[in-house]
Amino acid sequence: MRKIKSYNWDLSKIYKTNEELENDVKSVREANKKLQSLGEDIKGHFKEYVELMTETRRKIFKIYTYSHRKHDEDTRQTYGQKISMTAEDLGNEYETITSNFSPTLLEMSKEELDEKIKDNDLEKYRKYLDKIFRYKDHTLSAKEEKILGSVSFLQGAPSDAYNLLMNSDMEFPFIESAGEKLTHANYVSLIKNPDVNVRKEAFEKYYKTMKTVDNTIASMQFNNVKGLTTEARLRNFNSAREMELFKDDVEEIVYDNMIEAVRENLPHLHRYYQIKKKFLNLDEQHMYDVYLPLATEKEKKINYEEGKEIVLKGLAPLGEEYLGILKEAFENSWIDVYPQTGKRSGAYSAGSFDTEPYILMNYTDNLDSVFTLAHELGHSVHSYYSRKNNDFIYSGYTIFVAEVASTTNELILLDYLMKNASSDEEKIYLIDFYIDSFKSTVFRQTMFAEFEKLTHEAVENNQVLTLEDFNEIFYKLNQDYFGEAVISDEDIQLEWARIPHFYNNFYVYKYATGFSTAVKLAKNILEGDQEALEKYINFLKDGGNNFPLDQLKAAGADISKKETINEAMEV
Repeated sequence: MRKIKSYNWDLSKIYKTNEELENDVKSVREANKKLQSLGEDIKGHFKEYVELMTETRRKIFKIYTYSHRKHDEDTRQTYGQKISMTAEDLGNEYETITSNFSPTLLEMSKEELDEKIKDNDLEKYRKYLDKIFRYKDHTLSAKEEKILGSVSFLQGAPSDAYNLLMNSDMEFPFIESAGEKLTHANYVSLIKNPDVNVRKEAFEKYYKTMKTVDNTIASMQFNNVKGLTTEARLRNFNSAREMELFKDDVEEIVYDNMIEAVRENLPHLHRYYQIKKKFLNLDEQHMYDVYLPLATEKEKKINYEEGKEIVLKGLAPLGEEYLGILKEAFENSWIDVYPQTGKRSGAYSAGSFDTEPYILMNYTDNLDSVFTLAHELGHSVHSYYSRKNNDFIYSGYTIFVAEVASTTNELILLDYLMKNASSDEEKIYLIDFYIDSFKSTVFRQTMFAEFEKLTHEAVENNQVLTLEDFNEIFYKLNQDYFGEAVISDEDIQLEWARIPHFYNNFYVYKYATGFSTAVKLAKNILEGDQEALEKYINFLKDGGNNFPLDQLKAAGADISKKETINEAMEV
């Protein structure tokens, strides 16, 4: 039975009846047909095509938001499944029909594009069209693009095979000391277990199982890297990394500076592990010990109403306007709060230009849930500001900056909780929470980013990477990053094989840059700098108007400089 309405999101604000939804679905189908017809001569119908394409995409996002939220609130219901599939079909149809827009645009000269914009009164679309036009030097002929497009599914094959192997085909053993079966999902909690026997058994059995498929995964990863490297060469990029970073207008020096800055600060991490080893009275500190918490605070029950108050008080430094939006989220049914049978697990923020920035929670009355609430509200308020201050085409922000807003919230909340901690034990717990977040997001993700850099460089130099090569590269990095206070057990050389993000190429570095940026921005705000707060709010309002590095620099954090990473280390 569902809880009272105030603890559920209100999707009726999107569509009050099924008929309203069906009308929009019908409207999109008709628009897709018209786009297909206009697509035969895009240049001749440029204004009409651009405007209809934008209007249709906006409506698809609205349908998608409703259908997927409806599905996620109870995945057992066939209605939600059905309308989610309808939304996916509409989106796929739209993408197929409009796929020739970019190639057509890129056939034009810059002068011809400028003329089209001027003659058709499309000035508001200039930035949007210019961002597409950036790819002109990296786009092949229409015939070549068609050939590449026809085999593009091959680039995703290693990832698809990896996901099937890891999630469907692998069979893990029973952990006798824990009394439960090992899975990918519970592995992390098992290696945080206070009992060393549980941690050791889980670690050894996990990697023993991984070794049964390690050569297969190595082949998948090599082909993933080789495929991206080949595409980069075909598209006139110097490297796969350059191609991936080009999407966000990020130069490779930013990536290298991050690795260099983190490496310069590795002595801090090594010192932490020395202190941790002594604090936990460990004779030896193995890889299955490094996630053991320094303090285990007694579980404090924090119900949702209390959690809301903590968030409102904790985020007060963000100003009255920001708090007003938080209150709107709480009072106007943006959030689906509690776990329910059939409800999707986890937490997220999602919406569209014409809907609320909804939040799915599975609130469980503890401090972790409070932090998750603050985190997701960071995303939703970012979306709120972005959509209120921009046209639809510029209302979406990049993944590069997405985690900045959510992490800034967590850090400001943490500062409040630290200042109001009722005991030394609670303070130690919170400090450990912050350090764990920092090392897992900045140090660990940078280690992964360096692994990507090294493996791609090897393949670009025509080296065929085998299992032994991947293992050797990763093991050396692990030794460098964890230092002498931690024994790099031999099995850890295979950890790279359990990281699915490596199939989303050159993505993990964004976690490290995002967290470092958030530390800098949160520090500025907490120091009471009104100008810093105004810059931060303007950053949230900018949406997709500018490229991420420019946005973050305007907000007060120049992530292209090593100093920003170094400042984060000092907090």
